[in-house]
Amino acid sequence: MMDRSESLRTDARWIAAAKRDASSRFVVYAGTDVYLRDSLPIGPVGVTARALEELGANLDLALFLGRENGVAWFAIDVAAIAPSERSSIETLGRRVALGAIQDPVGEDAWALLAQARSLLAWNARYRHCPTCGAPMEMRSAGYVRACTNAECGALHFPRSDPAIIVRVTYEDRCLLARQPAYRPGLYSILAGFVEPGESLEDAVRREVAEEVGLCLAHVAYVGSQPWPFPTSLMVGFAAEAACAEIHVDGREIESAEWMTRSVVGTRSENGTLILPSAKSIARRLIDAWLLRAGSATDRHS
Repeated sequence: MMDRSESLRTDARWIAAAKRDASSRFVVYAGTDVYLRDSLPIGPVGVTARALEELGANLDLALFLGRENGVAWFAIDVAAIAPSERSSIETLGRRVALGAIQDPVGEDAWALLAQARSLLAWNARYRHCPTCGAPMEMRSAGYVRACTNAECGALHFPRSDPAIIVRVTYEDRCLLARQPAYRPGLYSILAGFVEPGESLEDAVRREVAEEVGLCLAHVAYVGSQPWPFPTSLMVGFAAEAACAEIHVDGREIESAEWMTRSVVGTRSENGTLILPSAKSIARRLIDAWLLRAGSATDRHS
């Protein structure tokens, strides 16, 4: 597990030296694409400072992620590198859109990819102060944005937007649903952002009621996953519905069905049903239900 080394973020001299240390490694993004190693297990390449400088990358813009076994890790976005260097960049590894990864990703690797992407996205979006509009500068190795207007001087910090995701069951069936934007055949479980002044459990009950018109008899926390699209935290729940009557809202959800394990298996095999990617907590929640016939609220790691 990565040691985030919070105490080193404000040590500008240490950060500057670590960025150019031969042992340091970089998670490299190009916008929403990330460079992954070709071999399994899936994970970032771990590019060296020398390789990045040879490609013309500005290491001063790299963000500190932490240390693992004494090795400092940073995140950097190379999307702005001159087109003449693009062919050289492709030698860094396999370039993949983060959201398009279909294979399972280990928790530690996903946490590193998510941390890097979320920090890069936040620093890119918060270039001007939300309070006064003045330019902001990066501090604490990417964990603080400071307003350059002396009369304002506001400090801004990275945000994580909490969202719930819930597997709803009724007797031996699981609710799987489609959003209008999904590709043909894709079904998942219900999800939505937590609103101000709302507990996680209340958000679960509200989202399920709004999207499919179901009341829930029981709600239990299962686990969570960072979801860097761009800076969310998915908080997973399992719930039991009080009845089976579905009323789809027709906006966020275009269709929803109760499916037994055998139906999910048959439709997955014949291609009429596609489940979420293996990297997602949605898939983990579905797979946990498929693999056991126990309670919908069984906890799993």
